[in-house]
This record gives sequence, C-alpha cells and structure tokens, in this order.
Amino acid sequence: MNGFFNREQLYLWLPGFLQNLAISLEGRRLHNRRYGCSYIELFKEYNERTFFAAEEHELYRLKRFRQFLRDAGKAPYWRDKFSRRGFDIEASDIMAELNKLPILTKKEVKDNLEQISNCNPGEKTIWCHTSGTTGSGLVFPVTRSAEREQWATWWRYRNWHGIYQDTWCGYFGGRSIVSLGRTRPPYWRVNRPGHQIMFSAYHLRENTAEAYIRALVEHDVSWLHGYPSILVLLAGFVRDQRIRPLPPLKVITTGAESLLPYQRRLIREAFGAEVFQHYGQVEGVANLSECEYGRLHADEDFSLIEFIPVSGADGAFKIIGTNWTNPAFPLIRYDTGDIAILCDDQCPCGRPGRMVDVIDGRKEDYLILPNGVRLGRLDHIFKDLVHILEAQIVQFEPGKAVFRIVKGAGYDEAGEEKNLLIEARKRLGPEIAIEFEYTDLIPRTSSGKLRFVVSHITDGHLEPQGSASHTK
Repeated sequence: MNGFFNREQLYLWLPGFLQNLAISLEGRRLHNRRYGCSYIELFKEYNERTFFAAEEHELYRLKRFRQFLRDAGKAPYWRDKFSRRGFDIEASDIMAELNKLPILTKKEVKDNLEQISNCNPGEKTIWCHTSGTTGSGLVFPVTRSAEREQWATWWRYRNWHGIYQDTWCGYFGGRSIVSLGRTRPPYWRVNRPGHQIMFSAYHLRENTAEAYIRALVEHDVSWLHGYPSILVLLAGFVRDQRIRPLPPLKVITTGAESLLPYQRRLIREAFGAEVFQHYGQVEGVANLSECEYGRLHADEDFSLIEFIPVSGADGAFKIIGTNWTNPAFPLIRYDTGDIAILCDDQCPCGRPGRMVDVIDGRKEDYLILPNGVRLGRLDHIFKDLVHILEAQIVQFEPGKAVFRIVKGAGYDEAGEEKNLLIEARKRLGPEIAIEFEYTDLIPRTSSGKLRFVVSHITDGHLEPQGSASHTK
C-alpha cells in the first residue's frame, strides 16, 4: 500500500504532459492485463449465456458452484469451516446445504486473510484493494482469469447500451487526477489506450463547470461514466448556468454509489441522454446490470447471489454473494453490506434471472425513528426540490436527523426548508427532530464516494461524531 501511495504522490508532482503520458502508459498496461489471453473467449461465453433458458442457467450455476466449493475446500479456513459445520460439497441439494454455513463478514475475512487465500503456485494473481463505503480496507489476491471474467460481465452490460471499447468516455470517479492545488484548467487527463478523458471531481465547482463541458465537447465524448453524486453535481451546474453547447452524448452510466431517482432525472434532463446503473464490487461476489428497460438484472452466471431479509425493515434484503470466479480468494456467503428491494415483475427484455427494483444503500444507511423503526429509501424527500445540488441525511442519535445541503441557484432557504419539512414529515412522522446544515461540499468517503444517508449509531451506541458547522 505504501508503494501505491508513493507512486500516486510522484504522479501528482509531474508536469501535465508527463501525467498524460503516465496515465496512457498505465492505461495500456491495464488494457493488456484485462483483455489479454482468455478474455475474448470469456466475453463470447458471457454473451452466449445472456438469453439462456432457466434450465440452462441452473445447470451452469450448479456445475460452476460445486467446482468452486471443491477448490475452496483446499483453503485452511474453508476446510475447517466445512468440517465443523458438516458441510457436504457433494450433497445432492447443494443450495440447501449452503445454509449450514454462516454469513461471512468483512471483519471475519480481514481476521483470516492467510487462511482464506488459496493461491495456486502455477497461476498468476494480482493484488486488489477495496475500502467499500465504510472505508474498511481489504487487500486480497485475484486470479487473472477472474479479473477478465469481471470485465467480460461489465462489457456485456455496456454493449447492451451501444458502448464498445473504442467508445470515448468522460470518466468522473474518486481518484486524484491532478494536484489539489491546481487553480486553472485542464482539470483532466487523457488515457488514450483506454479511450478515457479522466476528470478530477475535486476541482468541479460553479466557476469551473463550463471548462469541464468544453473539454467533453472538444474531445467529442459520447459516453459519460462515474459516481452519480459527481455527475449530478455537473448536471446541476449545466442546468443552472445553461451551459452550451453540450457534448454529443448517447448514454450515461453510473457505478460505485446507488443511483437515486432525483439524480437520474436531473442528469438525464441536463444532458439529454439516458442514464443506466451498474452494481458490483472488487470482491466479485455479486453483480447487477441495468437493461435498456431500466430493470436491474442479477448476473446469475457471474456469481451466486442470495437475498436475505433485513430484520426490522420490511421488503429490504441483504445482498449476500459467493465469488465463484476467484478460487485464489474464495468468499462464500459474503455480506456486501448493501441492501436491495426486489422486483417481481417480468422484464420485456427477456433476460433470465432475478431482478432488483433498487439498490437501497447499506444496512447502516437507515434512520432510526423515536419509536425504534428503521427507515430507508429516503431520497423521495428531495425528489421535487430542484434547487438543491447535493443532500445528505446524517443521524447521530435515534429520533434526530441532520439534513446537509449544498445550495443550488435559486435556493430560497425559508421556502425550501418548509418544503423539505413537509416532505420529511410525510415519511418520517412528526416526532423526529430535524436540523439543517449548509455546506459548500458534502464530505466523501476515503474512496471519494457520497453516502446519501449516514448513521453514526452502531448497536445502540454512538460512533465518534465529526464536527458540524453552519447548522441552523
């Protein structure tokens, strides 16, 4: 990790033309690693399974899962767990047998990294790291084949929307692209092998937004991808400042954060392009892809996904997954920490598998009301308030909430607060105390993500509180 940090610091000290060169060299390296050797065949196989009949999918899943379990059983952690739980890999009903194993938490994984690792000396691996939305770091091995399978799955989804590897992308993520001290454009760098214009989220402000749009136009970008919280901020500036001309966008995709309905609407209206979301993680235990009809489909051929009811939250399910693509670090029944609301409808697209109506954040992202009820899906409170650029709901104690707000053009404090309280009372009831806090930028996680709801309540105890300013 220190090596990565030092390389990033060295990159940020380089002059702009060398940063562009460094990004393109890294882009070439990643392209060769991700799309070399077996990738083309893997991508072909994933595409062929897109419209498999239910029976074909089930046969594939069972065969893949059972072989994965045989490999996982060679790791000390799982060998011991299988023995203690009486888990039979060869049981006729392997899905029922799976219930003998407990849910695997991130803490359990971090405490047993060496025992879970199952690297084959003859197979090349890479080391991946993830923080997730909680900021809890995890470093683990991934086989080259597993990485290529993950990208094959992601490109299958992108192809559904007319996005191909030679499509130029405007990328808005959480990485440091240029030095934080930079005060004039360009606030972006070009990854030519990856066909990406990589933009800095940390320099996006009211007085810099037009430069961002101008760069997208000049590079003829037809696809935007990034965190929804960054894209909606840019969309808000485009709308409020009536920035023109706009780039010739065909599609916009989001990842890393839940795409909220008001974000989708504002991004679509500002840029005149459809917005689709994707859900996945570096751990590769679950993947969801949104089709052209706006339905999130579970990629049942990529991993084994379980939806387990959340206690005290009707209709909400924990996303639990098993990463059968990566035998080097087998995760079985791994708790992603994310929450889903399922969809029982049939999708006109005809793709098989279960569907999710909405990714509803993490299990920590629920407000606790004075009567103890937990509530999620709170974005509807803000859905009609068009003068808000960003919003976040924070809770430090049950029965009290803080609404953090970044004002947009035309924001009238008294009127907007009145409307917010009306919408909040409809969903939260009259007893919860609500305060307003205004800021120029809502804090992100260590990976640059914006959490819409942040609860500092853990098992009835408060986590350490951050400082609160501009509170009304």
